[in-house]
Formats: sequence, C-alpha cells, structure tokens
Amino acid sequence: MHLDPGDGRRPTAQDEESYWQSIQLLQKEDDERLEGEFMANTKYYMSRLTDLNLQKQDLERRALEVHRAITREHKSLEDITNHFQEARKDLLRQRENHHRAVAAWFAEERRKENEESARIAAAALAAPSPRRNNAPADPVQANETVNGLHNTAPNATPNTATINGDHRNALYPSISTPAKADQPPLTVIVDALGRPVGPVNRLTSSNKSVIYLSGLPQKRPVHLRDGVVFKQDDLQQLGGSEEKWMGAVIQATGLVRKQAQQCSQCVRSQGPFAQCISLDTPELQACGNCVWLRSDCCEAPAAEQTPTITKFKALNATAQETQHDRLGNSSFFNGSATPSSLSRPNSRDKSFAEGSTATDEAEEDLAPITKATLTLKHDGKVYTHPECMEGVPVEKVDQNHPYWDPSWPEIAPMIEPTLQTWRDKLQAALEKGQNSMKFQLGRQVNRGETILKFLEDADFCPYQLVGKKYMMSRLVSYDTIFRLADTLRTLEGFKTLDITPLEWLRQRLQELIIAEGPSFNLAKTIHDFYHDSKYVALRLANGKKSIGRPSGMKMTPRDSPGSGKGTPSAKKRKLFINEEFPGVSQRPLAPTPTPMHQPQLQPQLQPQPVLPSQAQILQDEPQRSAPPTPEFARPFKKFKMAQFPKKAKDPDLVYDGFTDTDDYSGDHIGKHDWALSRIKSRLNTVSTGVTQYWHWIPDDGEQIFEHQVLAEGDTFTWGIYAKPINFHLELGHVQEMLWATGTLKVVVVCKQGVVISPDGEPRGNLLVEFKRERTKRRFLVFCSKKGIQLEKIERGIIERAWDAYESPDVPAMPDSEID
Repeated sequence: MHLDPGDGRRPTAQDEESYWQSIQLLQKEDDERLEGEFMANTKYYMSRLTDLNLQKQDLERRALEVHRAITREHKSLEDITNHFQEARKDLLRQRENHHRAVAAWFAEERRKENEESARIAAAALAAPSPRRNNAPADPVQANETVNGLHNTAPNATPNTATINGDHRNALYPSISTPAKADQPPLTVIVDALGRPVGPVNRLTSSNKSVIYLSGLPQKRPVHLRDGVVFKQDDLQQLGGSEEKWMGAVIQATGLVRKQAQQCSQCVRSQGPFAQCISLDTPELQACGNCVWLRSDCCEAPAAEQTPTITKFKALNATAQETQHDRLGNSSFFNGSATPSSLSRPNSRDKSFAEGSTATDEAEEDLAPITKATLTLKHDGKVYTHPECMEGVPVEKVDQNHPYWDPSWPEIAPMIEPTLQTWRDKLQAALEKGQNSMKFQLGRQVNRGETILKFLEDADFCPYQLVGKKYMMSRLVSYDTIFRLADTLRTLEGFKTLDITPLEWLRQRLQELIIAEGPSFNLAKTIHDFYHDSKYVALRLANGKKSIGRPSGMKMTPRDSPGSGKGTPSAKKRKLFINEEFPGVSQRPLAPTPTPMHQPQLQPQLQPQPVLPSQAQILQDEPQRSAPPTPEFARPFKKFKMAQFPKKAKDPDLVYDGFTDTDDYSGDHIGKHDWALSRIKSRLNTVSTGVTQYWHWIPDDGEQIFEHQVLAEGDTFTWGIYAKPINFHLELGHVQEMLWATGTLKVVVVCKQGVVISPDGEPRGNLLVEFKRERTKRRFLVFCSKKGIQLEKIERGIIERAWDAYESPDVPAMPDSEID
C-alpha cells in the first residue's frame, strides 16, 4: 500500500505518523472483536466443563460409597457364613458327644443287669461249697512280662488296673472283645527306627475308659523304646488286655511330657514305649507306660528342695503348696516316709527357666513331621486316614470328576480376570511413569502367574487339600491360593523333608484341626500359614530367613530422625523389643520356679498370679514402645484389646482394640504403630501406593514418631526415606493437632522455625490421612496423653487445607536403599 498525500507532493514525517496511528487503531479494533467472539464462543463450553467436573466428582464419591457398601456386605455375608459353619460343627460335636454318652449309659445299664443276674446265680451255686471263693490267683497274671519288663503290681487283675493309686477300672468291670474285622485300626505301632510293627485295633468294651479313648483323635503312631521288640503274641495281647490296649492308645492320643515332668517309670526306661505321654485328665492321669505296667507311680519324680526366694514368696508358695498336694497322693509314696523314687532333674532342661509356659508346650506337640509320624493312608483310590482326609481322591480331580462339588467355582477362570486387571494397572502405571506403583503391581502380576502355573503343574486340586467339610470359597481367593502355592513351592526346596511337601502340609493341617477343633478355619489357616510354628521351625532348620520386621533391624544407614546423633533405629529398636517382648515368657522380671516345683498344668488354662512387678509393667505399658511382635507370637490376624487407664473424654475418640497384622505384608505390628494412607508436607507427598506407618520411639530423651515405609522388592523389608524427604514427627515440635469427625485426615500444626528444609525454610505443617477411623482415634488419644493439644474443628476446614497442599509424590523405596 502506498500513501498519497495529494497535490502531487511527497509524504512528510507527519503524514507517516498519522498513517501508523490509524493502522494501530484499526488493528486494536480487530483484536477486540476477535477476543469478544472467542469469549462468546467458549463461554458455553466452559460452563459445561464446570458442570461435568462437578458431576464427575459426585459420581466418584458415589462410586466410592457403593464400593464401601459392597465391601461391608461381603464382610457381613462372610461373617454369617462363618458363624453358620461354626454353629453346624458345634451341633455335630454335641450330637456325637450325646450319642457317645447315651451309648455308654445303655451299656452300663446292661452290664449292671448282667452283673446282678450273675451274682444271683453265683450265690445259688456257692451255697453248698463255702470254700468256692478261695480260688488261687491267676497264674498268668503273676508271670506276665513284656519283652523282659515285669509288672510292678502282681496282685492286680486285668480289669482292676491301678491308676494313681485309684482302682479306677474296678468301677467298670467289663468283658473285652476284639473289634470287627471290617473296622480300620485306631493307630499303628512303630519301632525305634519308625518301621511299622502292627496295628492297634479298636476294642469293643463297656469300660468307660476304653469308650472314651476310642473316641479321641490320633496324634501320632505308638513309638516303641529302643531295644524293645514286639512279636505277634504281644500284638494279640492288646485285644485281650484292656490295660495294654489303653496304654498303647494313650501313647497315640495324649500329650508328650517334658523331661522334667516324666514319671519315675519312664525316667528309669521302664515300659515298652519311647516317650512319657499322658492325657492329663482327672480320670486318666497315668502315662501309657504306667497303664501298661499297671504301676502306681505316675507322677514326676520328686526333686531336691529348692532354695527359698523371699522376694517372690507368693508365687513360690503357690508352687510349693501345689507340689505338697501332689506329694500327698498315695501314688507318690511306697508306704514309707520317703518318696519311692528320687531323681535330680537334668541340668540341661530349661523348659521352665527359659520362660515358656507348660500349657503352651503341652497343648502343641512340636515334634517334627517325618515319614515315621505321617498318618496319611489311602487304598489307591481315596484316602482312608486321618479323619480330615477320609474320602478325598488320590488322583487330581476337575469339574468332570464325581468328587467335584457343583458349588465349587473353577479356580483358573476366577483368577484370570483378576490377573488381567493387575496387568492393565501395571501397564498404565508404566506408561504414566508411576514408579511408586510398579513394584506392588508387578508383584501382584507375578502372584497371579504363579497361581496359574501351580494350578497347571500340581498333582492335586486345591479342593483336595483336605476333606469337603472343611472347604470354603475363601480358600481359592487370589491371595490365599497364592500363599498355598508359595508354601508348597518353598517346601520343595527343604532337604530335611523325607516326605512330599503336600504330605507334610496335610499332616500339619490334621494337627491344627485336632488342636483348634470346631474353630478351625481352612482359608484363614492357609492365608496365615507363613507364621505357623512348625513351618517357621522347618524354615529355620533349612536356613531360610523370615520376612517382615525383625528384632533390631537396621532401618537405613543414612538418615534417621536424629541423624546428627547417629542412627538410632537399629540399636533402639532392638532394645525396645527386648523390653517389650522378652520371648514367650509372660513374667520377664520374675524368677521362675525350678522345673520340679512348677505346678503341673492341666489342659484347661488356670489363672496366673500377678506379681507387683507385673502390675507395674502393665501400668507403664502405654508409655513404652511396642515394636512389631516376633514371628512366633501370632500366626493369624486378630484384634487385641488396648489397655487404657480411662475412657476418652470425647465420644468421637472412643475405640476398641487395634489390628496387629499389616494388611499387605502380613507382618506383625504393635500398638505403637499407626498405619497411614497418605501424608503431605509443603515439599513432598507419600500417597496410597506406599505401605507406611508412624512408629513411636521414646528413649534417650527423644520422643518421635518415626515414618517407616515398606520397601519395594521381592522381599518385605522396612526402612525410612533418605534426606531430604522427612516425615518424622518429633513430639516437641508439635503445637496442636486439628481433627474432625467424618474424615480420616488430621492436620499437625508444628511450631514456628522447626525442621528446616534444604531450601532454608521450615518444613511447615504435616497433613496425614490414617488408614482406619480406629487408627486415627488411637493416635489422637495417644497424643493427648502425651500432652498434645487437640482441637476439634469442622470437617470442611480440614478438607480444604488438604486440597490446598500440593506437593510432588515421593516414589516407593526399592530394596537397594536399605542395607
């Protein structure tokens, strides 16, 4: 464009300036017009986006509420199902006990009737022969021996065995007959090398003791003492002598006595059996050897007098009085003023001195599971023994097998959708660069692939693990079926096993079924089997370490809350575990009575006296650290009652108990651990993809909540983030805590100028979201007792403060970060 000033003259500077001003005005008008059109066109869409975002938030909230409602309904349905199964088991057990009692009563009535008839007939026949009652003693009784072991009560008769000085069987005379040929044997007798010798068949008798023993579950085969040989004549005597039969059955059904509790006969290696085993019931207190020998001595040999400990007089007095009551029993004396047998206890026996209780060892037989103790039997097609395996096919079953229950869902089709979901989540996390999630999601994918490989390669179906009546749908859940596969895979690598992993697991489940009775839950047992005591012992015997949070673990060598003072986590945590959990003992500060003066506990738990030192420990308990409990402490998840001196003042802070097992790792946690869902500071955020806790450390003048996280990797390892990431909370830095009902979030208001960050500014307040409502309440009550001011505010204030805190996410910590 050319500027023509007119009149044929050339443009001047003023003409040029006027031109540019007019051009700028025109362009400005064009810009304003375009912007006006743009705003008019986008106003509608911006309004729609705002409405849609609000709808999205509302739908997400409703979806979360529906998800929580579904979870609650599933939990309620599961609880109802478990209660129904337990009630049905209780009813069956009651019916069985009632049937057994009524059958015994009818048998007793028939015996009395027959006895009365025999008495009348004998009186009539004896009238012309007054010397008829002077018959000589049974010559077989006086000369009876078993492998060179003479009877110690030659005047006893086969039906009048003396047990603890009481002729118990004399109350119930009976005529014993062999069992029917088609009935399976009760148990089997094995020699010292574990080789089968012969069966112990059922005995038909009206003797109440025989009936009672016939109904007990078999725990082990009958082990003969080294050097004892049973022949066919000895086996045949079991069917004709109730005492010998009872002695053998007690060996298979009773509880193994510890060395310090063995009777004098077993101490002197008298009797045919290798172990001193008794039922420890009021009716049958004798061990199997004593019943076999018809011996009166069925208590532990007396020990030498223990020096008096005056400081703990009450506890020792109880033990000595109990011992004195035992000494008063006629079975403990030979008629003179001295006991019939004195024996010094073995100095290596530390069963009581090490703090374990007699009840624990008496209730659980810790003998290893080997080929010699295996009770699994089958006829080539189905298992016939033990009770929990009866009727289970030997071959692998599927949905086309007659054994298959139509209510059982197919496992692989049920696992595959869940596995695919985890794969999709892992792929999405990798595409978005969410490193904090890839380890956990990858672990879930690996678990699913392990499950499918296990289902394909295993020579049995999980529904064949034990009998049908113990099956439940939770057994084949994603997590539980993986733990079953992982347990069997781990057992395959144990060189100390002389049986297959499946045989070992089934035998252990049989023992747990006997021990737990109607309360046995197969799915829960398999889910928590990693902490089973025999499985733990087997892993240790094969050099396998345990996962979880071990005693005295080293959190990280670099950064602990007080790094200027050195890393306190390793040394301090070990100290507190020793204080809080000194092993299995329940009285860590009280000297224990010597083994021979310890009262013999019955299967029923007896109340234990509380010492003054114990009372002081319990009172001080809330002031002490409670690190994770040792691996042997609890094999399953449960709720423990917290001990507080008084109720919280605010009803919104009242709670009951705490969860002692981490949901993800299955690790044990203490009451001074608080599970966190998310935590924020001005600089960083740790989201729900990380398993994290606040753990209380109160020693050496340092009172701090240490922020612990579960590292990502193949094993469960706990640690803390390296600096500058810092979510530890020192008690002295807290000014107040803001909380509200209806939210799991808490605002920790810190004092000015504390916890300087790398940018030179204070870290500021911490915003934390707890995993559970009860966890939040526990934490607030604990802080209140420590003198922290709590302020209850509106929920909306906390939510707005949470939304206002925007900081980058911290990725999960890999195993390599922990030394």
